[in-house]
Amino acid sequence: MLLSAVGALLAAAATVTPAPTTPAPATPTPSELTIVRDTRIIESSGLAASPVHPGLVWMVNDSGSAALVYGVELATGRTQAVLRLVDAQSREVQARDIEAMTAALGTDGRGLLWLADVGDNRGVRESVVLRLIREPSPAASANRTPVSVRVRYPDGPHDVETIIATPDGRLLLVSKQLFGAVVYQVPAAAVAAAVAGRSTSKPVVAVPVAGVAQSLVTDGAGLPDGRIVLRSYDGAAIYPAPPTRATAAEQLEPLQQVVLPGQPQGETMTVVDEGTALIVGSEGVRQPLWRVPLPAAAPAPTSSTPASSSTQPASNPPSTAKPTVSRGLLVSGGPVLGLIVVAAAVAFTIRRRK
Repeated sequence: MLLSAVGALLAAAATVTPAPTTPAPATPTPSELTIVRDTRIIESSGLAASPVHPGLVWMVNDSGSAALVYGVELATGRTQAVLRLVDAQSREVQARDIEAMTAALGTDGRGLLWLADVGDNRGVRESVVLRLIREPSPAASANRTPVSVRVRYPDGPHDVETIIATPDGRLLLVSKQLFGAVVYQVPAAAVAAAVAGRSTSKPVVAVPVAGVAQSLVTDGAGLPDGRIVLRSYDGAAIYPAPPTRATAAEQLEPLQQVVLPGQPQGETMTVVDEGTALIVGSEGVRQPLWRVPLPAAAPAPTSSTPASSSTQPASNPPSTAKPTVSRGLLVSGGPVLGLIVVAAAVAFTIRRRK
C-alpha cells in the first residue's frame, strides 16, 4: 500500500510542469585574481572598482569597524591607499554598519565613491546614511570629509546590503530579505545635491521602483547598458534595468543566472572590464578576489515565443510563475524537486524495513 502511494507520488511529480528557469549560464570558470593581503580587511562588505585608477579596487569593512576605505591593487593584493572619513573638525566619522559601496565617474573626471551605512539586522533604524567622497588622484592615503544623504524607507526599517550607481546617474538600494527583495531609488534631487557638495540632514524617502524574487541579496552592481546584477551568498542573477518611477506591482524577472565561486560569506561584488566581468569577494582574513566572466546578453524573445505572443487566447493567460533563481536558504528546483526527494526517502525507508 505504501509503496503504491510512493509510486503515485513519483508519477505525479513527473507530470507536474516545472517552474520556468532562466537560461543556464555558458561562461568560463571563475578565476582567482589575488589574495587580499591586508589583515585589517576582515569583514569585507563593500567592493568597488575605481573608475579612474586601473587595477585598483576600494574595500570597506562592516559593523564595528572604523570609517576607513582601503585601496587594494589587484596585481599584488596589497593596500595602496587608505581613505579616512573625517568631519569638518578632522574627527573620525562614526560608522554604524557600512554594508555596501559603489563607484561612479563624476562630471569633473574624478571618481565618486558612495559608502552605504545601511546595515540594520534588527530592523530598528528609522533612517540610514549614504556618504559620498571623491577619489584622490593619484591614489594615495588621505583624509576625506564626506557629503551625507540621510534616507528612510516608506514602509519602515529594512536591512540593506546593496547600493548601485546606475549609468544614468540613479542611486539604488536593494533590501536583504529571506523571500525576495525590494529595489528602492534615492530621490534624484538629494543625489544631485550631494554631488554638488551639499549634505541632506533631513531624511529623504527612498521610492520603491521594483521587486525581485531573489533572497538574501548581499550586493549588486550596474552594467553599462542599464541592467543590474544582484548576488546572494551562493549565486547571482542579471535583471533588466529597474523602472525610473514607482511601479509597486512590477516584478523584475531574471534574464540570466551567473555561477559564483564557493566563498565562506560572499558579500561583495563590482563590475569590471566594461561590463563583461565581475569581481567578487568574501568576508574573512586574506580572502581571494575572483574574476567572474558574465554570459553574453540573452537574445530578445521573438514573436514566436509563447510568453511574448500577443495572440495568446484570453482563456489561457500567460503564466505568472516566477523563475527559480539562486535563493540562499531556498533550494533551487522548487516544490517538484522537494516532492521527489521526500518520496524517494520514504521508498528507501520502506525497503530497508522489508
